Amino acid sequence: MSTDLFWQALANAQPQLQKMEIREVMEAINALLEPHFPKLAAELQGTSGDGVYELIITAHGATEHFQDVMALTQSAPKLAMFSKVIAFRARTEMGEFGINMDNFSLSPSDVLVCHYADAGRVGLQLWFNKPVPQDMVDHARHMSFILLDHSIGEYDFAIKIGPVDFLDEAPEQETVSLAAFPVVLDSFWRDELKHTALFPAGENEWTGFELVSNTDPDDKLLVQRNESAMALVGRADMLWRLQVDVVLDNKDDLEAAREFEDQLETLFVQTQEGITSQITLHGNVRSMNWHVSDVVTAQAKAHKLAQNFAPMEFAISSEFDPQWQNYLRWVS
Repeated sequence: MSTDLFWQALANAQPQLQKMEIREVMEAINALLEPHFPKLAAELQGTSGDGVYELIITAHGATEHFQDVMALTQSAPKLAMFSKVIAFRARTEMGEFGINMDNFSLSPSDVLVCHYADAGRVGLQLWFNKPVPQDMVDHARHMSFILLDHSIGEYDFAIKIGPVDFLDEAPEQETVSLAAFPVVLDSFWRDELKHTALFPAGENEWTGFELVSNTDPDDKLLVQRNESAMALVGRADMLWRLQVDVVLDNKDDLEAAREFEDQLETLFVQTQEGITSQITLHGNVRSMNWHVSDVVTAQAKAHKLAQNFAPMEFAISSEFDPQWQNYLRWVS
């Protein structure tokens, strides 16, 4: 595995790294990382002067590489140089933190934030609370994204934030400074969007609707969305979507598919390792979807359960979906 090869290479290089300055150490670690995970990067922080660091693995916000970040950090061995290995850049205590670029400075207090619900995520509108020369507008916007990433952390920026727009005129609605926004984001995510991260208890609540093709009125998609699953959107251990498709040839097949759903749901709920997200029916193909924490275990349970329903054939697949895009696409 690439994870093992990287950690072995880093362990072997440790005696030489301990003789280097922090910048050289970081460059050397990234050189070791590049052959195995070219889309990831390593950063260092928090040395006490004795050559012991916190090692941060980042994907620079690219969600398609988040699973590599997690695999790498979860497989990290104990190494003397590193007090801990951290997945993703964490939030930075902003304080007086600021950025200077081409003789233009921007601090968290210079950026005001309006927020709103956007299909289960958080949309942002940003306004500069200071004059910005016309030739520096693009720079200022780029700097704002850097400040936002530091303010709320790499994971939350990528997973929780939807569209980000810059206002040309002073906002009419209430704003907060970027420094104060993380607390507002957490509250809005939990209280308004209902992403509590708590596994729902009791019976699931469902919403059903029908979508009809604009070109073919007979082409219909029936959707059932589990509203109870909304609580788990964004949770860092529910990043995989498991999909099970089955062709329904008659009423008995439908009853069997429902029984399969119920039994697999029970297996997942018992250990809180997964939850049904949505069920769709397109033609005679029923697609059942779950969000799960351990996709390998979930797939194994689905395959084993499917054997009890022969001769029906279930097509079992999975997708890394940390933003719950397949689920939130049904949210208005």
